[in-house]
Amino acid sequence: MQIRVLAIGPRDIEKMIMNVEKEYPELSIHYATYHNEEEVIEIVKKYGAGFQIILFAGSLPYKIAKNNLKLDQSIFFIPFEGTALYRALFQLALNGKYDLQNGTLNISIDNLQKYEVEESLEELEIRVQNIYYDTHSEEFHIEKTTRFHYELWKNGQIDTAITCVGLIYERLIELGVPAVRVLPTRNAVRNTLQIVLMEAQKLKKQNSHIAIGIVDLKEIFEQDDLTEYQLQRRLLALQQSLVDYGEKTQAIIKWIDRRELRFITTREALQLDDQQHSNELTLIHDIFQKTERKVQLGIGIGRSTNEAEMYALEALKKAKASNTDYIIYDANGKIYGPVMQSGILSYSLRNDNEKVLEIAQKANVSSSTINRILSFFKIHGKNSVTAIELAKGLRITPRSARRLLSRLEQAGVVSVTGEEQPVNRGRPRQIYSLLLDQWSMH
Repeated sequence: MQIRVLAIGPRDIEKMIMNVEKEYPELSIHYATYHNEEEVIEIVKKYGAGFQIILFAGSLPYKIAKNNLKLDQSIFFIPFEGTALYRALFQLALNGKYDLQNGTLNISIDNLQKYEVEESLEELEIRVQNIYYDTHSEEFHIEKTTRFHYELWKNGQIDTAITCVGLIYERLIELGVPAVRVLPTRNAVRNTLQIVLMEAQKLKKQNSHIAIGIVDLKEIFEQDDLTEYQLQRRLLALQQSLVDYGEKTQAIIKWIDRRELRFITTREALQLDDQQHSNELTLIHDIFQKTERKVQLGIGIGRSTNEAEMYALEALKKAKASNTDYIIYDANGKIYGPVMQSGILSYSLRNDNEKVLEIAQKANVSSSTINRILSFFKIHGKNSVTAIELAKGLRITPRSARRLLSRLEQAGVVSVTGEEQPVNRGRPRQIYSLLLDQWSMH
């Protein structure tokens, strides 16, 4: 089975990437082109969930996405190395307009390290008078970088601009600025796809991990007013739901007793990328329709049956504690659930992100709580929330939500920005907004 990769980049690199992709039959790459910074974010939001890996054709779209989105997938970018500059310099040599030997050439460059440029010039024995390096490269504002090149040319300080960004190249040409486009080398594309392939193989191994589900059936069968015939009908209805689920997921169903049943399948069968339409959610709803009783499900994913069972028990415990349909506990420390109308919460119990750890310490809460909040806001689609909305999203009490927001306010990462009047009579609800500069993860 191929690993699906979403590649995002400018149109002038697409052909090269798709040609090199043919050398890697294990990968299935879908290429999406962007025309401005906003489109990069839109593409990831619209299509990203359907892919296991996201590959950016250059550091520009990579940094735009990383600085503005919290991505669950593995992400990579194709680098522009010093050797990529060779082609651009060769174009200048062919131009005939510039003398690359007498040291009179003045150029501006973006998105390449100074040492890489100097090494390339030295190896090619090219002498230049002045080189201007863009200081906006780390921020990646297309307009600022375009202006950087344009102002230098307008003031007569450069003869030509060298850029690694297709959009900047196009705009410079429109403005009449002599410009050369640096493209990644085939070798850089090949090396990056090799790294992507290694990640894909790791994901395939993860997908073969064992998944064990435990369904709590106490609510269904522990009713004193049911006759034996009613119990048997309920049992048959339940069996039908489980047979359907087992067929879809190739799961082995194991009845322990009337209080609990278990199933065994693989991580790949769980549709972790699309939990709003998952077989597990269908199973829970189907059981409710046939028995008029709510059941709860905990799923654990592990490298062994013992590990998967341990995580399944912990997941069931969390599902009961939060009164939600089901929770999935992955071996990598990631939690999926509860399912909300607009998406599913997914967050890690482990953390090595310094910003998350810093916020957690300031607010005196766990880093996993901060990850849950970040996941909630990602699904929520807004940067503001009331305590009631947060309580519903995290499956906690309104009192706990107010206490949590109060701690975050004291830590200086949220602030009260308004009030909302309830439909019924009552005190206005405070609206809390994220202070985005404090939550920035880059």
